[in-house]
Amino acid sequence: MTNQTYGNMGKILRIDLTTGSTKTEDATPYYKEWLGGRCLSHHLLFKEVDVAKTDPLSPQNMILISTGVLGGTTFPSSGRTHATFLSPHNTSGWGDSNCGGHFGPSMKRCGYDMLIITGKSPKPVVIQMENDSVKLSPAQDLWGKGCNDTQAELLNKNGEEAKILCIGPAGENLITFANVRTEQTNSMGRCGLGAVFGSKNLKAIVAKGTKPVKLFKPKEFYKLSLELRNTFMDPDYGMVHSLTYKLMSTGGVPAVTNLIAQTGMTPIRNWQRCGIDPKFDKLVTYWFEKWGTRRESCFSCPVHCHASYAVTQGKYPTRGGGPEYETTTAFGHKCDVTDEKVVLKLNTMCNDYGLDTVETGALFSTLMELREKNIIDKKFTDDVDLVFGNGDAMVELMPKIVFKKGCGKKLVLGPYRLARTLGEKAMESVYHQKGMCATGVETRSTIGSMLQFAVSPRGSHHLSGLPTAEWVNVPALGLHVTGHKEAGDIRSYHPEGKAKLVQYYENLFFMSDSLGVCKFNFGHLGYFHDKPEHLEYMYDMVLKGIYYASGIKYSKEELFAIFEKSNQIERATITMRGIRRKDDQPNHKCLTQSCPGDHPAGPVPLPPIDSKKYNKILDAYYKVRGWDKKTGIPKQDHLKELGLVDVARKLKKAIA
Repeated sequence: MTNQTYGNMGKILRIDLTTGSTKTEDATPYYKEWLGGRCLSHHLLFKEVDVAKTDPLSPQNMILISTGVLGGTTFPSSGRTHATFLSPHNTSGWGDSNCGGHFGPSMKRCGYDMLIITGKSPKPVVIQMENDSVKLSPAQDLWGKGCNDTQAELLNKNGEEAKILCIGPAGENLITFANVRTEQTNSMGRCGLGAVFGSKNLKAIVAKGTKPVKLFKPKEFYKLSLELRNTFMDPDYGMVHSLTYKLMSTGGVPAVTNLIAQTGMTPIRNWQRCGIDPKFDKLVTYWFEKWGTRRESCFSCPVHCHASYAVTQGKYPTRGGGPEYETTTAFGHKCDVTDEKVVLKLNTMCNDYGLDTVETGALFSTLMELREKNIIDKKFTDDVDLVFGNGDAMVELMPKIVFKKGCGKKLVLGPYRLARTLGEKAMESVYHQKGMCATGVETRSTIGSMLQFAVSPRGSHHLSGLPTAEWVNVPALGLHVTGHKEAGDIRSYHPEGKAKLVQYYENLFFMSDSLGVCKFNFGHLGYFHDKPEHLEYMYDMVLKGIYYASGIKYSKEELFAIFEKSNQIERATITMRGIRRKDDQPNHKCLTQSCPGDHPAGPVPLPPIDSKKYNKILDAYYKVRGWDKKTGIPKQDHLKELGLVDVARKLKKAIA
């Protein structure tokens, strides 16, 4: 290990839960080639795990938890934590999940850039890190408890400055859409990481670090951090940028609902309708005015998009943190529930049980549509009247799912696997890609978004690379990043334009996950998206930030080369597990049904996706990625050109 490491801490901590052993590894050789965080995690997972055959719920699965070179510093919104693993929930087997809060910075201040967990503990356990001290503590007394009580007891034991990742009963019971929680408002929500924790008898991880993050050029770094913070908050920086800050800082992510819905992107009633509907206004902003107690922020973030709430009236008094846009749309818009008090109760329940609100909401909305179509009846849900608009039914059914009681033994399969047991007609109601239901995005609204959701390695997920320049409707940015003005047109099927746009944003989204900063602020929402020079300013600040923190210089092109390699590792893995071109097609609703709704941009109703035109885009996308046109498998020559010789070798052997 080098004598002095800047920005990063220089160490990876490995924990084998089977033996209880721990060891540290020099991380410094990886930085220049793999940056850190998500990119490095992909490299190590593929290198060390048989990704083609490993059962995600077996001891052989690996959990890599990381931050990045900017994580835990004064760089704005540097509180993110990333996890990579094999997923038990989707059909691709790829798992990436990310959360805000303070865990990543605390883990880093214990002295580690990454935590790698393997094996399975014989009994429930908590990993406890306090600077150089790492130990495994028995967790039998915590097993069976919700995330709220688990965190409360661990904070009482370790002090309020400790930061925690934990699972609830959903993860313990190996529900494949269980999440991992930290604090009141943050979840590693997608792909079933909670079940992977549970399969390893891992109840929680505690990080209590006080080590400083040493900076290569501290004065320059602090000056840059201040400038960037002020730019985020500048009311005159640009209409899209400044409106995004105003909405998020006052109402959180739900406040941008109607902004997102301008093109029809917000789904309603299990994706049967879309756009803006005033009846959901309480879920957009009024809920915080009525029940919010304070705004909250992740580590070093000027946006404070999180909140705490306390509902003191009605049949569901409750307290909690959040909710996110994904939760308000999942339980509200998609299930046609307008009572914000019910949605807040469901949010609190999911957070305590440790359930992904997106997939849980999609399960309920799918069942509501199946009931509407008479594919299932009231008896299917133990005589609970699960119809659109009945939030009380969801409150009643959720414990049955978590504890696998009564109809919960079936519902625990999740929407995709459950519908498969009911036949093809039932599958037509599941709005999914690769077995994981969509987040709060109507993909018939914007053609590039449809492509991105369809090719996403982990299933329907906007944070795999939703092309922001398209859905914020700034054509100049589409032209800037692809060379084709049609790329920024929400309805265009221009093959090369849309293919390059999605490739660009998929690669861009590796940046935040690999640096330990928030994707909302660096590429996903409207920040720095008013004009091309704003986007380039963002890159300039990030590149300077990396250099001032670490002393390592990257060009923008070098970063994107790393991101391209990381994407190829994802694709190689999922094709080794059986994913092919047929799995990159839009779902049934997108291909066969129009979607009515009210929205100022784009056609009303939204037409189905044109399969012929879509597949021309998919051809172009495969070409820019270097994948086989017929199968979607990465080409051997292209992988080798990127320096991924070992990836090419393992892929060739797996599909032979």
